[in-house]
Amino acid sequence: MIAADARLSPRFNTVYVLEMSNGLDQHLANRLTGERVLWVVLEPNRADAVLTESLDEWFWTWLAKNYPPAPGAPVTPGGRASPSRRSPLANSRRPGMVFLVDPRSKVVLWSAWGHPRGSSPDEQERSADRIIDQLKNALGKK
Repeated sequence: MIAADARLSPRFNTVYVLEMSNGLDQHLANRLTGERVLWVVLEPNRADAVLTESLDEWFWTWLAKNYPPAPGAPVTPGGRASPSRRSPLANSRRPGMVFLVDPRSKVVLWSAWGHPRGSSPDEQERSADRIIDQLKNALGKK
């Protein structure tokens, strides 16, 4: 199997969408629910996955707060990354870039870039269309 043929697990049915630049989160939530790709939940702890535009320290701190390790699970000393060592994805914020993250295993499952050509609502809608089409393909949905 090649990467283009890879499919996301069907166990991902719900997603929590974090706030994104230029209101892209609203356009994505509209498309996700309107096309019945994934259910958008309003409480992070009810989500199978999280959709974010950034993998920076703020995101990992938010993730740790909303998805603490299970009782008895080993905790890495110093958290995810020490201040002296920057994560290679720390500056991942790029307009139109989205990441689908499994919040419990802290794994990036999928990513896409919507190629925005501006910040207008119409352009954000077109960007959301491109992103959702790629996600539907990854989920094996038509």
